[in-house]
Amino acid sequence: MLIIWALSMTSSSFFDNSNFMPHGMCYLWQPDILWTSVISDVLTGLAYFSITAAVIIFVKRRHDLPYPWFFLLAGSVIFLACGTSHLISAIVIWKPIYGISSIVKAITAVTSVATGVAIWVILPFFLKFPSPSMLEKKNRELQDSLDKLNIAQMSLVESEKMASLGGLVAGVAHEINTPLGIAITAVSHLIDTTNTLSNDFLTNKITRNEFSNYIEESKISTNLISDNLNRSANLVSNFKLVAVDQSNKNLRLYQVKKYTNKILSSLQPVLKKKHCQLTLECDDDITLWGDPSVLTQIITNLVMNSIIHGFENTNKGNIDIEITEIDQFLVFNYNDSGSGIKAEHKEKIFEPFFTTRRGKGSCGLGMHIVFNLVTQSLKGTIDCINKFDNGAQFILKFPFDSRDGSTTTPASH
Repeated sequence: MLIIWALSMTSSSFFDNSNFMPHGMCYLWQPDILWTSVISDVLTGLAYFSITAAVIIFVKRRHDLPYPWFFLLAGSVIFLACGTSHLISAIVIWKPIYGISSIVKAITAVTSVATGVAIWVILPFFLKFPSPSMLEKKNRELQDSLDKLNIAQMSLVESEKMASLGGLVAGVAHEINTPLGIAITAVSHLIDTTNTLSNDFLTNKITRNEFSNYIEESKISTNLISDNLNRSANLVSNFKLVAVDQSNKNLRLYQVKKYTNKILSSLQPVLKKKHCQLTLECDDDITLWGDPSVLTQIITNLVMNSIIHGFENTNKGNIDIEITEIDQFLVFNYNDSGSGIKAEHKEKIFEPFFTTRRGKGSCGLGMHIVFNLVTQSLKGTIDCINKFDNGAQFILKFPFDSRDGSTTTPASH
């Protein structure tokens, strides 16, 4: 049948319309019926062409569309064939081109049947597509899950803070316990010695040598007590700095280079002992809104860290400080030419109470104080770059506003 149908389509009689009369004859050429039919067919055909163009544009722009061939088949081919069929229906009012009209109808029929079969194949897939109400419900569920996750995260952060604070307090207690224990022991010894001397004095048993020995022991005990109490006081002071008070008592606008030079001038005595050369590069017009004492603590701890650790085994070194403004950030680049930092120590350098000079008086809070001041007070970042035997480098970066001093990162302690 298909072969006979194809042959009939290619035969001259299929397109021969000499034996047919126009469709208008059926309307008896009555104008109202004729033009109503023609205008309706033309408008319907144009509407189908518009729908076809819209479907093609939609499929081309939606790359994530599933089964795009189905939309092209159902939308483009069917609508295009239907639109053409309606336009031909308007033409046959005057021209009996029924052969062409039948071909267009055959194309419409084939594509419609193909679409009618295909839609049952892909219908289960489209039924799985969530509706707007289903999406809204799913979004609410996701938002609830996100809220719960945020609450859990905040709880974990608070727990971590408390654990960190607990470890810090335990470390402080351990560090203070040693000098206080020594001081208490020395005081007890001094009290016992004084009581013994007092009893000997009352019974006239004291000798000149005993009194001289008592004076010498008292001096030693007093110095020992004083040193250890001062060490305890320094530990308490450093612990207060670790906490980083966020009050805004000392906020003001100040010139960074001018203030940094004052800090470095106060450090010259310790720098001279190590014959350390220090250079500063900073534009004169860089200003910063904040608490200048924060910058003092940061620079002082960095310099003392270089002197105590980097230049421990040498009497000569260089410290280079470069301060620049990049995209509303103040970048503080600190370099020393010391012994560098061992790889196994690099990850611990900002931890509280970590020090490689435990038996030489270091408490291990200096760099932890710097870390807290930069990250908490200045809301910035600090990176340690180890240059091994060629020194250490610290890069501090924090936001600021140098135009009017209206910074969002006040710093104080």
